Amino acid sequence: MQLSIFLLKKTTEGVMDKVAKMYVKPSASNKVYLMKKLFSMKMNEGSSIQDHVNEFNTIINQLCSVEIEFEDEIRALLILCSLLMI
Repeated sequence: MQLSIFLLKKTTEGVMDKVAKMYVKPSASNKVYLMKKLFSMKMNEGSSIQDHVNEFNTIINQLCSVEIEFEDEIRALLILCSLLMI
């Protein structure tokens, strides 16, 4: 890999994007795994709502990195469905 590729980037985000495009190829199995993880997510009794939302956002961000994005309304419905029903 040539160092000049990285010298053209102005931020660490730019460098990370370049590295990801060079080496990370979203596979179908990875996409399916992440979607199953998101759709089957349930908040555990006694766990923190903040931890649950953080885990939800982590999965959403991982899906975005493999080019699967959801509209805000769908995200809201998914998080509501994942909350513990009392």
